[in-house]
Amino acid sequence: MKAIGTNRMLRRVFVVATAALAVTGVHTAALAQQGQAPAAPPEASAPAPTAIPTPPPPPAVEAAPAPPATEAELPPPPPPGYGPPPGYGHHHGYGRGYYPPPPYATPMPSDRRVFMLSAGLGVGMLSLSAADIKAHDAGLSYALHLSFGITPRWMVVAAIDGTWAQVSRADFNGYTSFAQTTYTVGPQYYIMPWLYSRLGIGLGCLQGVAEFGDSWSDCQGQAAAFGVGAEFMRTRSASFTAEAAATVARYPEAAPGTDRNDIWYTLGLNLMLNLF
Repeated sequence: MKAIGTNRMLRRVFVVATAALAVTGVHTAALAQQGQAPAAPPEASAPAPTAIPTPPPPPAVEAAPAPPATEAELPPPPPPGYGPPPGYGHHHGYGRGYYPPPPYATPMPSDRRVFMLSAGLGVGMLSLSAADIKAHDAGLSYALHLSFGITPRWMVVAAIDGTWAQVSRADFNGYTSFAQTTYTVGPQYYIMPWLYSRLGIGLGCLQGVAEFGDSWSDCQGQAAAFGVGAEFMRTRSASFTAEAAATVARYPEAAPGTDRNDIWYTLGLNLMLNLF
């Protein structure tokens, strides 16, 4: 009886061991198959999104200039500053005031000349127009002016203008030289600070000298003068002027060898020195 029980026990052990070996083999084969399985292909990455170009900004539109402000739109000027009241001194709140005093333009120096003395020499021409004689000769021109200023543009001029010339004896009955001098008074106007014109009326004086020293004169002429001058090289108290002047005079008494009512003309271009 013991032998039969032992055999049965051995059979059971053998069956259990065989079953365990079979399970172990199957499990090992399954593990081997899992290790030899091919790797799955890598998944393709999605393409990067393309950047959308940013549209260029619209061109800047220039703003239209604002219309100029009218006088009604301009702010009023600030009030002038006020000094401290008498006796208070320079306390807080006073002094020069809330606004500074308005600036004042520096006055321009005046060109008015109260007094001016002018003298000049140059070249000239002396001409006679009579019923029976018409003649002219070149000579020496001279001038002396005394001026008084009224405004920067206006002056009153007392002028002496004259021309001396030698003439032929045949035309003037032996007289070899004549000189006409006019004494006139009139206004002088400055067209520009350096350019002026003048007029004058007054007396004319005619003098003649004969070949042997005899002289003759007539200072009862009715004279008028006109001149234009350009000033240059001016300093604080002196200047030079180039002046062209013309005079005309009528003499009731005739010069020797001529009829009555002779008319004499002079033309002169003088370089003058002015002192003021």
